[in-house]
Amino acid sequence: MHRFAEQLPRITASGASAHSCPECATVVEPWEGQPAPRLYGFTARDVAIALARVAHGASYREAASQARTSAGRELETTAPATVKGKQRRAPANRHAQLVSDWVQTFAPALWDHYAATSWPAVLLLDEDELRYVSGAPRGTRAFYVLGAVGYDASNRPYVAGLEAVPRVSVPVWTKFLASKPGMPTWVVTDRGHAGKAVHQSWAATTTPPQLRYCEWHLARSLDNALPSGLARDDELRKALLPAMAGAKQWLQLNHMLRRGGYLNAMNYYQRIDQLVRQQIATRNPAMPNSTGALEEFFHQLDRTIGDRAARMTNKPRADALLKLLGAARNGWVDEAEWAEVIRAELTRHRGYAPQQRQNTDPKLRPSLR
Repeated sequence: MHRFAEQLPRITASGASAHSCPECATVVEPWEGQPAPRLYGFTARDVAIALARVAHGASYREAASQARTSAGRELETTAPATVKGKQRRAPANRHAQLVSDWVQTFAPALWDHYAATSWPAVLLLDEDELRYVSGAPRGTRAFYVLGAVGYDASNRPYVAGLEAVPRVSVPVWTKFLASKPGMPTWVVTDRGHAGKAVHQSWAATTTPPQLRYCEWHLARSLDNALPSGLARDDELRKALLPAMAGAKQWLQLNHMLRRGGYLNAMNYYQRIDQLVRQQIATRNPAMPNSTGALEEFFHQLDRTIGDRAARMTNKPRADALLKLLGAARNGWVDEAEWAEVIRAELTRHRGYAPQQRQNTDPKLRPSLR
């Protein structure tokens, strides 16, 4: 009897002998292991598990070490001897390139499997500046992340789009907004480049989006104009955010600023007075009026990436990692399902994974700096 090779070869971590499936306890033959990409030494399930770990915040080194160990392909686990004048290297088993390649190769397909193909009706837009510790007082800027959060049918926020960029400008934001079809009806952002890009992208349409400026950002700008010696729990500071939501509260804030003689804050109040009044007149309490859901994700992003941002200099690889972290925020991480998605992607390409390391930067010209 002939046994024909499957499109995805099967490999096991236990050698060429019969073994038991760890999930169903069924004894299987040596050729009945997990499907794997052709020319790979790891199964699609191994890849999915490693990517799920990265999505939940594990480093590439940690995920690579666990993948090699669980697959029975462990490398040297003892760190090499320190060479004078050079940084101590990690053990070979913790080399990060294995999982870094998997992230670039498979993360975009995982994201595309779940993500909506057009912009949602409600959209929050903002940018996050990732920095790392250095000799500078505030650290050193690594790159920016453009972020978009939408709302599903149950009014729950989800990450709708992410992109790493070396710098931020109106054209950069305009290109980001053009990356998906569709036009939102309600957009909340700060008073920076994103708002101008929204206006340029959709102002010429019959019914352009209603552009709202984040109430929290407006209140924070007023707060920054107050004297630094003012207590954080001062009644004036407590009144800033509520003042953005009602005409009466906005007028009361004016009186409080005048009584206190806070000239800088009064000047800023006058600059945004017309804007705030217009927003109050058309405010919908059932809709988001701040970018809070996106800011929350950005805080998580800062904690997860941290000083790793210093080593993230390649844009395609950074974008792929952002997709994994966004997938985790959206609750899309499922190791078994991700393995199926990876197998389906491999099957569409006759069992072969896309060629790795195609997106490389010219020497001394990183794409995120």
